[in-house]
Amino acid sequence: MRYIALFVGLLVLAACESSSESSAPGRITKERAIAIAMEANRQYPFFSKVTRATWRAQGYPSGYYAIDLKDEDEEFGKFYLVDGTGHIVGQGRIADDRYYPAGTTR
Repeated sequence: MRYIALFVGLLVLAACESSSESSAPGRITKERAIAIAMEANRQYPFFSKVTRATWRAQGYPSGYYAIDLKDEDEEFGKFYLVDGTGHIVGQGRIADDRYYPAGTTR
């Protein structure tokens, strides 16, 4: 009977474990990263449509969220790279699905 209770307990613990990428210990949530990007983007209110919000484990010391904010037609926009602690570590603009880091001309 003890083994059955132990098995059921382990099964419950395994079911409660989150499989979401955005809920790792010490990392902000995807929703918080989007809010940080929207706050940084407040001078461009026409870029309000979130078209991408993904966690990238490669790059920067411990990974980052890539957040794309585009206009209603999804032709132009801005992107923000937010690390796991909530700091913006990169940004740039989007034109016709091409990404241009801040400081480049075209």
